[in-house]
Amino acid sequence: MMEKRLVVIKQGKHAEMEGLAKILKTNGWLLETIEISEGEPLPRSLEHIDGLLIFGSPINVFEQHSNPMHVYLGS
Repeated sequence: MMEKRLVVIKQGKHAEMEGLAKILKTNGWLLETIEISEGEPLPRSLEHIDGLLIFGSPINVFEQHSNPMHVYLGS
C-alpha cells in the first residue's frame, strides 16, 4: 500500500489524537502535524499533500470578544 501524506493543522490545545492517528496510519496515511499556535509555519504549497485535517480553536463562535481569534496568512 502506498502511503498518502496527511497534514494535520492544529490551533490551540486539543484532546490527544492517538486513536485517530492509529486508524489513519493503518489506512496508509503518513501524518505530519503543524502546531500553528506554537508558531510553526503552514506549508507554502499543497503539492505532494494528499489531505488536510484542520482543528480550529476550542472556542465558541460567540466567545470572540473574550478569546479573539488569530488570522494566519502566508506571505
